[in-house]
Amino acid sequence: MIKKIIVTSLIVLGSSTLLFAQDKLKKMPGYERYIEIAPKIRGSVKGGSLSVTWNKTGNSFEYNNDGKRVKYDVKSGKTTEIGAAVQPDWSHYYNRPQRGRQYASADSPDGKLKAFTKDRNMYISDNTGNNTITITNEGNTENQIKYGIATWVYGEELDQITAMWWSPDSKKIAFYKFNEKGSKKYYVLYDQTKIQNSVEIEAYPKVGAKNLPVDILVYDLETQQTITLDTRNGKPYHDGDLGTYLYDIAWSPDGKELLFHSTNRKQNIMEFKAADPNTGKTRVIVREEWLPSFTVNSPEIHILKDGKRFIWASERSGYKNYYLYDFSGELIKP
Repeated sequence: MIKKIIVTSLIVLGSSTLLFAQDKLKKMPGYERYIEIAPKIRGSVKGGSLSVTWNKTGNSFEYNNDGKRVKYDVKSGKTTEIGAAVQPDWSHYYNRPQRGRQYASADSPDGKLKAFTKDRNMYISDNTGNNTITITNEGNTENQIKYGIATWVYGEELDQITAMWWSPDSKKIAFYKFNEKGSKKYYVLYDQTKIQNSVEIEAYPKVGAKNLPVDILVYDLETQQTITLDTRNGKPYHDGDLGTYLYDIAWSPDGKELLFHSTNRKQNIMEFKAADPNTGKTRVIVREEWLPSFTVNSPEIHILKDGKRFIWASERSGYKNYYLYDFSGELIKP
């Protein structure tokens, strides 16, 4: 499942750094060969997708074609070669966390603070790493609670590579909480090329096993208070219900709400929701339901420059179409 979110409004999520402690792949045999081959795979095949760049006036766009950069004029329908193909910047791809993992820290939009997770708890320090304050203290392996980290399912199946999100004004930080109690454990053998190997334990529910309960929390730096969002309409977590998965989390363009997707385990119902970070109350913006099969769990979203409207891709009719909504949930134009 591939997340496709395109945001042109000023949603500032803050830069992030990698948690190398989560990079367990390096301990596996053949890792060096994997690093050598991975960049070459992308150039070994020719993809069928087309990435275009519009000009500022909207009357033409550019794209790569067979090693050339091509300009297409919308009004005349003519194409013109304008030079060599523009090579894409894949640095953001190679700087991603390892498969199934999330970034372990996030810099505030104003550049003054850094939120990070360590030993299953959340902390905030200044940008030099000093003056650290503790946001949570319940996270540990004994009670099987963790903050600011997601599970393998989120990173692998939902492409969720972040687990903490700064508000645009740098006054609030939202983050995950996962409860691993009662979850099935998966045992992975590492350091197999060394004299002494090791075992890593991952909470990983297989088919039919219980999922890990998840919540989204918001810490207010001014009040020093943390609230839990009501992501399940006042109901407790129940595996399989709507709210089993919470993902694609980002602040609204004005910073007044936290946006996220919520779906059930069957993934045949999905809601695009907004939460008040001060009260924890949530509301539904768009609901997708396809009971005989499944819904696209991460539809394309294009937020318009006014920050009040967005274009939403949906296959609710059986065909992919685009719909214009505002953030109140009103369908403006199907």
